[in-house]
Amino acid sequence: MKLQLFVTAAVVAAALSAPAFAGEPVGSIGLSAGRTELEVGPIEAEGEGFTVDGNVAFEATPNWTVSLSGAVVTTDDNLGDDTTFSGSASATFNGAGWRAGPFVSAGEVSDETLWAVGGVAQREVSDKVTLAAAAGYGQVDGFNADLWGAKGEVRYFVSDTFRLDGGLGWSQIDGGGADADVWTAGVGGEYQFAGTPWSLTGGYEHSDSDDLDLTADTVKVGVRFNFGGDLKARDRSGADLGGVTNLFGAVQ
Repeated sequence: MKLQLFVTAAVVAAALSAPAFAGEPVGSIGLSAGRTELEVGPIEAEGEGFTVDGNVAFEATPNWTVSLSGAVVTTDDNLGDDTTFSGSASATFNGAGWRAGPFVSAGEVSDETLWAVGGVAQREVSDKVTLAAAAGYGQVDGFNADLWGAKGEVRYFVSDTFRLDGGLGWSQIDGGGADADVWTAGVGGEYQFAGTPWSLTGGYEHSDSDDLDLTADTVKVGVRFNFGGDLKARDRSGADLGGVTNLFGAVQ
C-alpha cells in the first residue's frame, strides 16, 4: 500500500480518536466530478476526473488547532489515466479572529512522492469575510528540482450555509530539466441545505504557463457531508486549511 494512502487515512483515524482532543471535531467529506480542457503547445486534450476528499479540525487547546486533510483523485483524458493521493497536516495558533502555523504534506507525482513544508494563515476580516493564504517549498523523490508555491483566497459568506470564494495561486518548478512558473485563478461556491449536513459545491479554475506553453480550464461540481457545524463553522474552525495539498499546481 502506498504511503499516500496512509496519509489520507489519517483523516479518518483522527476523527475516531476525537476524545483525545479538547474540542469536538469539525470537518467534511466530499465527492466531486470535474472536466478539464488542456492545451500544451499544439497538443489539445480533454478529460474527466473524480475526487474523494476529507478534512477535519480539532481544538487541541484553547489556542491550538490541528487540521488534517486527504484526497484521492482519478483522471481519465486523452493523455492517459492516473490516480493520485495526497494529504496534509497543520498546527495553527489562533486568537482574535486569526490563525497561523506550519504544515507538512505529501502527494504522489508520476509514481513518485512529493514532500512539502510551509505555512498557512487565516484572518476573519468580518462576520462575512475570511482571508486565507498558504506558501510552501517541496521536493519530489527521484527528481532534482525545487518546488515553490503560494496561494491566497477570499471567502464571502452570504449566510452561514452559503459561501462564495475566489483565489489566486502561483507555483514554480526550478531544476530537474524544467524551469517554469504556473499561475492559477479560480472561483467557486458551496450551499448547505437547511437543517441537513449535506451541501453542493461548484467551481471553475484556469491555469496558465508561458514557460510550458500551457493553458487549462477545469469545471467541477460535487456534494459534501459536513459534521460538527455549518459551512461558516467549518471555515472558522480551520478545517478548510487542508487546501495546501494542491499548492504546487505545476506538478499536479
